[in-house]
Amino acid sequence: MRYPPLLIALFLAILLKPIADHFGSFNVPGGVLLLIVFLTAIYAFRHVPRLAACLVVLAAISLMLRFAAHHGWLSGLEIGSQGTNFIVMVLIMIAILSEVLRARSASSDLVMGAVCLYFIIGLAWTFLYYSMYLLSPSSIFVSPGSITVTARESKFTEMLYFSLSALTTIGSSGEEALTVMVRRLAVVESAMGQLYLAVLISRLVGFSTTSDTKTPS
Repeated sequence: MRYPPLLIALFLAILLKPIADHFGSFNVPGGVLLLIVFLTAIYAFRHVPRLAACLVVLAAISLMLRFAAHHGWLSGLEIGSQGTNFIVMVLIMIAILSEVLRARSASSDLVMGAVCLYFIIGLAWTFLYYSMYLLSPSSIFVSPGSITVTARESKFTEMLYFSLSALTTIGSSGEEALTVMVRRLAVVESAMGQLYLAVLISRLVGFSTTSDTKTPS
C-alpha cells in the first residue's frame, strides 16, 4: 500500500492549515505540512528511482527557498518556492494518472491513488493561483489592497479554498472581486475536475464489469 500515507498527508495539508488560521489557538507551519506531503509522495514513488530522485531535489529546493523567503521576506524567493511546488504537483499528477490509466484491475491502493490525484489537482492549482498573486496581486483580485507579510500568509488559505471550490464546482463566495483571467482559469480547473471524475468512474465501472464477467456463475 503506497498511497494511504499520501492521502492522509493531503487531508492534513487541506484541513489543518485553514482550521489553524481560523482559530489561531495553535500554529501549524505550512512548511511542515508541505514537507509531510513531499515525504509521503517520495515514499509512494520509491519504486521509480528517477522520479523519486527528482522529487527529492525539487522538494529540497522548494523548502530552502521557502525558509530563505520567510527569514528574509523576499517575495522573489517565495514565488520560486511556490513555482517549484507547482512543478512537483504536476509531476505527481502525471505519475498517478499514468498509473491509473495503465491499470487493468482496480485495487484498493489504486482507488486511494486516484483520490490522491483529485486532491493534488486542487493543490497544484492553489500553488499556481498563489504564485500569480505573489507575482502580481492585481492579476487575481481587482482590488488587492496592501501586500503585507500577514496578508500574503492568509491569502494562501483563500487560494486553497478558491481552488477546491472551482475543482468541485461548488462555487466561491469570496468577498473580493476576481479578475476575468482568474475566472477563466477557474472554469478550466472545473472542467478538469469533472472530466477526471468522469474518466475515473468509467474506469472503475469497467474494472468491475470485467471482473464480474470473468467470475464463473
